[in-house]
Amino acid sequence: MRRSLKATNGELERLGCDAVLARGDGYFYFRSGEATGWLDRTVRVRTLQSLTRDQWIEQYRILKQKNRDLLKGRTRSPR
Repeated sequence: MRRSLKATNGELERLGCDAVLARGDGYFYFRSGEATGWLDRTVRVRTLQSLTRDQWIEQYRILKQKNRDLLKGRTRSPR
């Protein structure tokens, strides 16, 4: 079964994820909502079918945590 951005974004929304998956030129990225402030939003795959629906959800979670960690490190004062 072919996946679509609409279906993938519907699943993200159903799970309470506050971002939208979009297509770039040879990659995908999360935009809108909480992803607006992320430093890294990209998933470097050429087609939507490169990952399963569950893998796309996992990529969202990975990037959410990665950005949380990046922003924490960025706000620490130097020693």
